[in-house]
Amino acid sequence: SIPEGVMVEELVDIAKRGQIQYIVLSALLKLDLQEETLNSFRPHMFRSTMKTLTQVCMIKDIHAKLEAAGIRHQVLKGAVMKNIYPSPEMREMGDIDVMIYENTLDKAEEVFKDMGFVKYRLEKHHVIFNKPPYLVLEAHWTLYDQNVDKGQFMYYKNNFRAELVEGTEYTYDFSREDFYVYMISHMAKHFYETGCGVRNVLDVYVYNKAYKDVLKRDVIEAELKKLGLAEFEKHVEKLSRVWLDGEESTEFYNNLFEYMLDCGIYGKGENGVWGQLAKTHTDVKENKRDVLKSYIFPPLSYMRDYYEWVDRMPWLLPVGWVVRGIHALTDKTVQERARNVANVEEEQVSRIGSIYKELNLNFKG
Repeated sequence: SIPEGVMVEELVDIAKRGQIQYIVLSALLKLDLQEETLNSFRPHMFRSTMKTLTQVCMIKDIHAKLEAAGIRHQVLKGAVMKNIYPSPEMREMGDIDVMIYENTLDKAEEVFKDMGFVKYRLEKHHVIFNKPPYLVLEAHWTLYDQNVDKGQFMYYKNNFRAELVEGTEYTYDFSREDFYVYMISHMAKHFYETGCGVRNVLDVYVYNKAYKDVLKRDVIEAELKKLGLAEFEKHVEKLSRVWLDGEESTEFYNNLFEYMLDCGIYGKGENGVWGQLAKTHTDVKENKRDVLKSYIFPPLSYMRDYYEWVDRMPWLLPVGWVVRGIHALTDKTVQERARNVANVEEEQVSRIGSIYKELNLNFKG
């Protein structure tokens, strides 16, 4: 039943922003709510089910087509997690992520075009393809963005960790341990850059529950230490048990959960300031002046991700700040983020700063 003091509308809003609608709405449909409210849920349930069916069929088709074309590849993240949840529609996902090995992205692009996908745009370390109404495909040529953390980028670049799927010649997958490590690495990347939502915590919970008797925790812990993510994983895994198994919480886990609920699914642009502050400030009680300064004058590790010429010529960082400022004058989204940063309360600065300190995400872009 819905806890006292919690509104249905709140749950629906959180579920929508966090991409966990199917799970939440399917539970609400079993309650004694007004018929009008229940009817408002059913169209989404239908769309979500159809989208999942389309995605699952397309993933099989992608494997078959890339295998036939002799292209070494593997699907990543949500495309795998869908098969680990009790039923695939429980794990909603926006796009299908595919890693393309051996610099064969051009060849893979032709395969995707033949499958009806249209190239949309190039981003960081992947290319986005669309096939309306339900399908978005991200084709990656590297497993990690080098501008976020060079340590993790080199870890995945220098260690080919995928294994050939039995009965195939070109289709690869991670071991259970390596998949979990990559899931944590990907989550930490988003958390560091913009924050991330509670669906990530749900993934951690479901994965650990599904493989609790076979996961080699010593292997996982050793690899996470190499990546500098041991503390992060420890806290996220603990939060998953606090949230979903009802284990005793603390103020830290309450704050972490609240922050992640507010992040939606992919975080917020203005949240990028917190990871940087946690690295550069020894005192968790940062003040608003520091927050604003870090947002207006981001470090090189942040700027090189958005301005390719700053990456090539780091000494032009001040020019990058000017260009960024001029862009902000005409971009309403950037202006809104700046207002959000400027309006953050001192107590919130300290609380979120403490979260990032405790998670110890010492990334070096």
